[in-house]
Amino acid sequence: MTNQGENVNSGRLPEEISDVFESFSDFILFTDDSGLICSANPPAVDFFDGPLTKRRIWSLLGVDSSGIDAFLQSFPAESVHEIPYGESGGSYSLRFISLRRPYCSGGFVAIITNNAPLVELHETYEERIEDNIAALDDSISLFNALFEAAQDPTILADSTFRILTSNPASERLLGRSSTLSGNSCLNIFNAESARVVRQYFETCTTEIPVPFDDLLTVRDSDGNDISVELTMHKVRLQSGIVFHLVLRDMSDIQRLETGLEESREQVDGMNVALRTVIESVEEEKKDMHEEFALQVREQILPALDRMIKEPLPQLRTSFGLFIKERLSALAGESGDHFEELLLKLTPREVEICRYIESGKSSERIAELLAIAADTVRTHRKNIRRKLGLRGKSVSLISYLKSQIGS
Repeated sequence: MTNQGENVNSGRLPEEISDVFESFSDFILFTDDSGLICSANPPAVDFFDGPLTKRRIWSLLGVDSSGIDAFLQSFPAESVHEIPYGESGGSYSLRFISLRRPYCSGGFVAIITNNAPLVELHETYEERIEDNIAALDDSISLFNALFEAAQDPTILADSTFRILTSNPASERLLGRSSTLSGNSCLNIFNAESARVVRQYFETCTTEIPVPFDDLLTVRDSDGNDISVELTMHKVRLQSGIVFHLVLRDMSDIQRLETGLEESREQVDGMNVALRTVIESVEEEKKDMHEEFALQVREQILPALDRMIKEPLPQLRTSFGLFIKERLSALAGESGDHFEELLLKLTPREVEICRYIESGKSSERIAELLAIAADTVRTHRKNIRRKLGLRGKSVSLISYLKSQIGS
């Protein structure tokens, strides 16, 4: 074995091609007309564990042959042949080329390539391709799972507005029993919203998800309008551009907002009514105090002066009885029952008393006040306790009707 190659006849390899000959990574062997190896480059010597000279080419390759003619019949010159070797499944690629006179001295050149590295590289590429295919399959499966499970209606469309696929949520929203694929995504919107979506398709230059500021309107299969919040995403693929549309049904939110606004208006109305009642009560109290003061000045104080100045005990007693009667009368006249309720109860309890007096149930009161029915029942118990109503013999509604209505 030698790392410099073998050359039994240095005249066969001119100096100007010797460097090229030795630099080949493939195995290069020269033979004479009979197939006897005359020279070999270093890679061939290293691989075949030389010396290689004086050996027949077919013997080196492990091929049974009776001579060069039989070898050429099995492996014709100028063609590429695969020759297996060993038990590991390895093989050579052989190209046998005739060296013709007068340009050469005759014989053949054999170019032999060991296919083992190519096979290993091929297997490596196959493994990588299989891994990439498996990763792609996993990605597709994951995408399908996420796409199908998305709670918001989701649609993929191409640049011509054609729907490529849609998830079950979009089909439920739009009332379609079958897939939307193949239809134009503009058809699911009303005319104004379709114009907005079309303009986005035609003018979008960004690939960042874009939420639309205003609500758009889609129509279900029955022709009903549904307000939606739309977010669109332009996705650039190798095969083209797709648009990712996510629709969020805003119907429930709009109903909640409407209900909240109605409740707010009801509360505002009740607050105005309560303020009016309180102002009325304050006005009545002011009038009562003025009337009380007037009667004290005109009746009770003069009677007190007469009683103080009166020397006779009987007359003093009479004046005292008169004053007592007048005070009792004043006390009776000022005993406004609703005012007493305001003094005993909280504003919320007074409000509930008015609803009870008008005949509304606890459940209806709870709806009007936007509180739980159990909270209303607790207020009723506290009202009965504060008014001194014990047991079930006295109905709260009857008591309130008699007091507030009097």
